[in-house]
Amino acid sequence: MKKNRKRIIITVLEVLAVLLLLAPVYRLACGIGLKKAYSKNGITIYADGVGHKEEAKQMAEKLRVQLSEVDSEYSPKISVYFCRTMAEFQIKAIAIGKPIALSRTNLKATLFRPCDWMKNSIEPRKPELLPRSLSSALLHETLHHYEREKLGAIRFFIKMRSENWKIEGFCEYHSASSSFPIDKGLRIFSGEDNYDFVTSNEIKPEYFYFVSRLRTDYLLNFKKVNESDYWSTKYDEDQLDDEIRQALKEKIYAFTVQ
Repeated sequence: MKKNRKRIIITVLEVLAVLLLLAPVYRLACGIGLKKAYSKNGITIYADGVGHKEEAKQMAEKLRVQLSEVDSEYSPKISVYFCRTMAEFQIKAIAIGKPIALSRTNLKATLFRPCDWMKNSIEPRKPELLPRSLSSALLHETLHHYEREKLGAIRFFIKMRSENWKIEGFCEYHSASSSFPIDKGLRIFSGEDNYDFVTSNEIKPEYFYFVSRLRTDYLLNFKKVNESDYWSTKYDEDQLDDEIRQALKEKIYAFTVQ
């Protein structure tokens, strides 16, 4: 058993080493067709053309302020790529499905699908969902890089497999934004509305993000669990959800919406 565990750890470390070696090549490929709009203190932003320099600067400055509120000692080292088309996004992200953005944490890269810089908005992939502000989405994706650094690569990827709701919930909680309509989500979560709305409209990922944010808000904001305990405690998800439903029903807890 110990021998197998050691072999798994060595394999994981080897894969991570390969990814680290490939990181510069991957980032170079992601930049094809885009121009560097901003680069300073660890944050580099690429976009279509050079007309977004001021927006990119403002975006980076806001991101730094937001990150300092999460952890004043964290200094990101990331490259952000705003793709021109969905096809470009899918190819560069090597992604399955159609997320609005994707972080490649080992490769220190974040990719965005086409968005409206002037409106600071990314349109939802389904009409049942809400637009998301570009700044909140960027914070969410950057926080994945923060999680990887804070937890360590192996622990981060283990939690992605076993407790992914924490990984996503932490980012959604701090970015204070959801693509899933809050009122609708609470009604479905509480059993007042039908979950068929989620399955029939193929928006399971967004509902999962909503529930993950709800759980994280309940623990960090309402229960005042410190972040160390949040990451280390193994919660029974069904039990936690029942506890949240009861707290909502008794109106001793109200989901923080910003």
